[in-house]
Amino acid sequence: MREKRKAAAATGALACEVCGFDFEAAYGGLGAGYIEVHHTKPVHMLTPGTKTKLADLALLCANCHRMMHRKQSPIDLELLGNLIPEKVN
Repeated sequence: MREKRKAAAATGALACEVCGFDFEAAYGGLGAGYIEVHHTKPVHMLTPGTKTKLADLALLCANCHRMMHRKQSPIDLELLGNLIPEKVN
């Protein structure tokens, strides 16, 4: 998961892939480098020994991350984004 954060940080700010929220922009130094990482393929559904790829991870703010886990089955990132009337970006 650190690799996903590092890859995103190298390209610019760490922002939620669903709503665009940037912890550093909102909280200054306190939020610098902070973002939650979500497994797009639920860990409990993976077979033992499965390696997680960067493409299987999404960077999310705390609110979007919680909404992703509200249902039993995974919610698509784009679908969740379409539920938000006004996104940050």
